[in-house]
Amino acid sequence: MFNVELARCIFDSSFIGKPVGVKKPKGTEEVNRPLELSLIEAYYLAEKGVLKVLKENKELVLEELKAICSNHLPEFEDLYRNYKEFKDFGFIIRSALKYGTDFALYKRRPGLEHAPYLVKVLKYGQVIEPGDLISWGRLSHSVRKDLILAITHQSGLITYVALKWFKP
Repeated sequence: MFNVELARCIFDSSFIGKPVGVKKPKGTEEVNRPLELSLIEAYYLAEKGVLKVLKENKELVLEELKAICSNHLPEFEDLYRNYKEFKDFGFIIRSALKYGTDFALYKRRPGLEHAPYLVKVLKYGQVIEPGDLISWGRLSHSVRKDLILAITHQSGLITYVALKWFKP
């Protein structure tokens, strides 16, 4: 997104995206450059009618954009379904790849608080290695966050399981 005023407005109202080159923007005063969006964020804004995505000076319709997103991110549909639902719940969502999970959820906003939750998106019936579950749990505990497993069913229904590390 190259329009800095629009970038500031989007960031201020929803905390979607990051100003290019700014690791952890504290507020809109730091949004003085274009906004970098993930594929999921761009699709969300396009679906809401806030963003137009162009390819070779032609506006992409949502299905074309979804095909591109799915091509670059095979789990796009499940990730997006969860992203959208968490946005509807009122959470601010950031990538949590550095924690080995998919999303970090904030109740207020990054910079004012630490994310209380990490989310790992899984498919219903997906086999999870015990070591993976333990590593997600230990890491989330070590950074003082609860782990949420978001299990996406084939029907589109999502089941959430919250895990908290227990030390007897």
